[in-house]
This record gives sequence, structure tokens and C-alpha cells, in this order.
Amino acid sequence: MRSKFWLFSLSLLGVLLYGISQVRSAEKQKAVRIGMMRTIFKDTPDSLLQILMKPFSSVMESQTGLSGDLVMSPSYDKLGKQLCDGEIQVGVFHGFEFAWAKLKYPDLEPLMLAVNNKAILKSYVVVADNSGIKSVDDLKGKSVSFARGNREHCRLFLEHRILPANTSSGKFFGKINLNADAEDAFDGLASGEVEVVLSDSAPWESFKLQKPGTAGKLRVVMISEEFIPAVIGYNPKKLDQNIRDSFKNGMLSASGNPKSKRMLEFVKISSFETIPEDFNEQMSEMLKSYPAP
Repeated sequence: MRSKFWLFSLSLLGVLLYGISQVRSAEKQKAVRIGMMRTIFKDTPDSLLQILMKPFSSVMESQTGLSGDLVMSPSYDKLGKQLCDGEIQVGVFHGFEFAWAKLKYPDLEPLMLAVNNKAILKSYVVVADNSGIKSVDDLKGKSVSFARGNREHCRLFLEHRILPANTSSGKFFGKINLNADAEDAFDGLASGEVEVVLSDSAPWESFKLQKPGTAGKLRVVMISEEFIPAVIGYNPKKLDQNIRDSFKNGMLSASGNPKSKRMLEFVKISSFETIPEDFNEQMSEMLKSYPAP
């Protein structure tokens, strides 16, 4: 699961570079800097990350003739400031992090979304079917496993919708496995080895398909709302319009390019999509449930 998460994140960077390949030669005198949240690579050591990211610079040079940089940002605040200061031209945020950044840096605008229609961004609290756990109030003191590969929205859901205010996981739950293999976690739930599993949507849906009999012994006691997908953001005051339009058009057409489509399918990215008309309303609702820290 962790290796797939790296592949998703690194391939997202690769497709971003493909988008840059659509920029015309008249624009090639400018280097394009892409910033990405460090939390997207949360399970990747810095030493390995440096090795994994090096090929992308050469890919950019060989395929586009453009010079460019890939920049990791430690926080949404830093990434937002970099965009507003013109240090980078394009930033990749978790959806909720973009909402937080826009509160502080209102000049930021969404350019497009990175969407996976087969793995929606939801969190699941799963228990044994014969468990006495009926609601979040019954979770205190229980043993819990966090499925390996859970994305950042799962952490956010845990902190805001499950844990009481100013209470850590260690104080709320009786026993915690922070890095459980998803299949082992659900098997352990069915056998009584653990009482609760907090899972991303993809591991839970996969387990139901692979082991329907065991999954039938489990039930979902709580489901989060659907989170906003990853947002490709920019600052209109700092990004040339021609570069922006070429970049956007290249990204949106990536799933129609056979080579890019295969890469997208491999890492389970359905497509890059335009910003929906109700995006601002979605962000407002997200901020009500998950206010900026």
C-alpha cells in the first residue's frame, strides 16, 4: 500500500510535467516551478524522496526542453506564501489544505482537480458485526488499527470528528496500531484481535471484493463526508496567462493521451478535471467541519 501511495504521488508529478510539455516555445524562456505538499509523501524518508524525484527533472528537460524545479513545501501556509510571492508557479494541495491556504492568501485560485473516481476520499470506522460499538461515543478505550496507506483526510477525520477536543489518540484509545496492513487489520477485526479499524475508502472497498465472507462479519459504524480531491492551485498575479492556459489544457487532455492514460490508470487517477461551479460552496462546507489549524 505504501509503495502504491508513492507511485500515486510521483506519477502525479510526472503528469504535471506532461502538462508543462504543452507550453509553446515562445514561453520556454521561463522556468516552471511546481510545489507540492510534503504531507503527500508523508511515509517517504527525505533521503529516498531525493532519489525518487531526481528523474523528473531530466524527464522535463528531455521531453519539453524546459528547465524546471520540483519543490517540496512543509506546510500549506508555506506553499501558499510561495505561490503568492511568485517563488513557484503551480502548487499541489490536499483539497482541505487549499481551502485553508486560500483563507490566508485570497489571491490563490484553483486551476483544476486531480480526481480518482474509483477511490473517493472518505474515511470509514469499521467494527465487528457482533460488536457493541454503535457510535463514536463507544470508541473510547477500544483497541484500534489505522490501515497503512491512509491519506491525510483520514487523519483530519480522526482529529475533528472522533477525538474529543484537546485529546490525543493515545489518551482516547486503549491500544493503537498506527501502521497496520489493511488486510491484516480487517482480518484481525473479524477474529477479535482488534476492536476498531480506521480506514481509507480504497483499502475497505478492496477488502470487500477480495474477502466478501470476512467482510460480511464486519460493519461500518461511521463514514465521513466526501473530501475535496487534490487541488492544483496558482496565483493569477504571478503566472503568465499563456503559460497557465497551455498548462491547464495539457493537464485536462492527459487522460486522452495513450501514454499518460496508461500512467493514470496504473496509479488509479481517473483524470484531471475542471473546477466545478459549486467549488466555493464545497470549500465553505469543508471549513465548517474542518477549520484551519
